[in-house]
Amino acid sequence: MEDLMDIPEVTESRTFHQLGILVLDGSGSMKAEGDLKTSLADNVNLAVREFLTFFKQSSIVNNFSIAVITFDDDAKVHTPPTLLATIDDFADYNPLNGHGGGTNIGLGLAEAEKLALAHIAAPEAEGVLHDAKIIVMSDGLCQQADNTRQIAQRLKQNEKIAICSALFLQKGSTNDPAKSLLLEIASAPNLYKTTYNEQDLRKFFISSMSAKINITK
Repeated sequence: MEDLMDIPEVTESRTFHQLGILVLDGSGSMKAEGDLKTSLADNVNLAVREFLTFFKQSSIVNNFSIAVITFDDDAKVHTPPTLLATIDDFADYNPLNGHGGGTNIGLGLAEAEKLALAHIAAPEAEGVLHDAKIIVMSDGLCQQADNTRQIAQRLKQNEKIAICSALFLQKGSTNDPAKSLLLEIASAPNLYKTTYNEQDLRKFFISSMSAKINITK
């Protein structure tokens, strides 16, 4: 009789495949002190790790993949598209790593666009519905706002891609111009959130992945 330990685990069949792309601000202002007496960037790192740990417990974990992009005056793919079930929730997701310059949200969106388009055009998409969530987090005003608007508008033309956005601020502070831009680039008003601490940011990541978007094959 075959040893039960040798029987491979049966993977739940995939009913859809959603790629969540975190686009994280690594500009120099993320060094400012945030919640928990640590920097805003450290709060982001913790929020991402806690979000991944929580979301990996989903009963439909096989339906999700995650990618991470960090940006300042440049944008980098920190984590390429990875199955949620296998992603490292102990990794370092501090967006300041390799960054610390200005704020150019559009560059992060442009990198996310490449990943999203490749995902929804994958051969598997012929039989399993594919969509993408681009989840943007920034603490300040983009220095190339017009370009960012243009890229966001192009992305929003694709019904299989949704943009969610969050403004991450120090407690008690405001930034109306930054809020206005992030609200504008979101695919819908309910996909924008102002956050002030790690817990709120983590909840934003979770709710963004859970939000429904209208897609067709």
